[in-house]
Amino acid sequence: MPSAEQFWQFSEQHYARAGVADACLQLQDDYGANVNLLLLLVMLEERGLTLDPTHFLPILRQRAGLFNQWRLLRRQLKAKLSTDDYLALLRHELELECWQQQELIQVLGQIPLSTDGGSGLLAYLSLLQVPDAPLWQLKLAA
Repeated sequence: MPSAEQFWQFSEQHYARAGVADACLQLQDDYGANVNLLLLLVMLEERGLTLDPTHFLPILRQRAGLFNQWRLLRRQLKAKLSTDDYLALLRHELELECWQQQELIQVLGQIPLSTDGGSGLLAYLSLLQVPDAPLWQLKLAA
């Protein structure tokens, strides 16, 4: 089981891969995907593990308003703020993302993992009704 620190490090490295950030943000904006959950599911698949992503939905729903409001505020203020002030907003958003990742790792510790070769990522994309989910799965795997 990964620690919160391992998850954060994986996320930073994987998100920086070509095309991953764009895919994550498009899935977030178009289908309501949670980027942290996408990255967690990718990390688990790389380790040969899968799970039922519905275990995470209650905590994601509980926090969705906070994250959506913060993201909207940052986007609205981008043109009005100095570079330093905007970067401060981004840093705070990263702190929120780190906190959410810690919560996801806590949930992960309470649910069964499987090595059956299934795909929690594909299941999550299907829950979100993402068309061409297998193609998105490949984009996220980079």
